[in-house]
Amino acid sequence: MIGDVIKEYPEMAQIIKRHFGENCFCRVGFKITTLETACILYGVDQSRLVQEFEGVKIERHEQKDGEEGGGLFGSGL
Repeated sequence: MIGDVIKEYPEMAQIIKRHFGENCFCRVGFKITTLETACILYGVDQSRLVQEFEGVKIERHEQKDGEEGGGLFGSGL
């Protein structure tokens, strides 16, 4: 769910806004939609979105130097 992604990785909100629009979080049900479904509904290239997320995830990991992260790309993507 998109809301879960933002809770775990708040820095990804800007990426989501860039792909889905500045007001995407105001849309009814957007936060309870999976990224996969949102990409299909809004015509967003899922592989490009995942690449950008991975970049943020790698940066975050490097900043925390070895701290384990959560499972962003588990079921629902």
